[in-house]
Amino acid sequence: MIHADVLGERARLSPGRCALVFVPTGERFTYGELNARAERVAAFLRDGLRLRKGDRVALLAHNRVEYVDLLFAAAKTGLVLVPLGTRLTPRELAFIVRNADVSALLYGGDYAETVGALRAEADVPRRIALDSPSAPGDLSLAAELAARTDEPFERTRCDGEDLHLLLYTSGTTGRPKGVMVPHRMTSWNGWNTALCWGLTENDVSPVFTPLYHAGGLGAFLVPVLAAGGTIVLHAGFDAAEVWATVAKERCTVVLGVPTIWKLLLEHP
Repeated sequence: MIHADVLGERARLSPGRCALVFVPTGERFTYGELNARAERVAAFLRDGLRLRKGDRVALLAHNRVEYVDLLFAAAKTGLVLVPLGTRLTPRELAFIVRNADVSALLYGGDYAETVGALRAEADVPRRIALDSPSAPGDLSLAAELAARTDEPFERTRCDGEDLHLLLYTSGTTGRPKGVMVPHRMTSWNGWNTALCWGLTENDVSPVFTPLYHAGGLGAFLVPVLAAGGTIVLHAGFDAAEVWATVAKERCTVVLGVPTIWKLLLEHP
């Protein structure tokens, strides 16, 4: 059985190693702690919201720890995560929400106004705020998780061909298209990249590219976690912040597109 719960497997092997550093807050999470977060979110989505395997859950937010929670909560439950581009207009988002048949939308506080405008275009049955709710009826993820009791979590059985992610293309030549990423693709990408790059548990990598994109998820978030290394997660790209992070966290492998390297090269 091939499933996308790379985090759960690594938490079993090295629960005490540092998995994630979140740059904006300085928070540090071990594999055991990060996996426990993902399990709590998974239990809320599956048992609290009564979402079922195959249901689509959208996320509109900048890079943050909850992005990792949702990525692996989907892997643990069979839900399908639909990351939404943060630069899209409400009308563009509405097309994706309708096309993906989204059952629940989680959103960051920076996008409360966008979510409000989205309601007029394509309302979603369940809306969950990562920060303060933007409208009556929206739930607060933090409040919902605080109200739940921690109980042993049992992962939903998922096979390799079960859908894990729907990643929408930019739509530059027409309508955006939902690229179907099954569980086997998430897991094999992680393992193959770790193998081909020679990643190990001693590697530390900053991720500043957006996690709504395959580049952010596949290089190097999942591969570094598959290898047991440490991800240093930025909310977004800032050249000064990236240089400071590389030095402070002693990063060993950094991935960026040519434009990013140009901006880093030009920074004082």
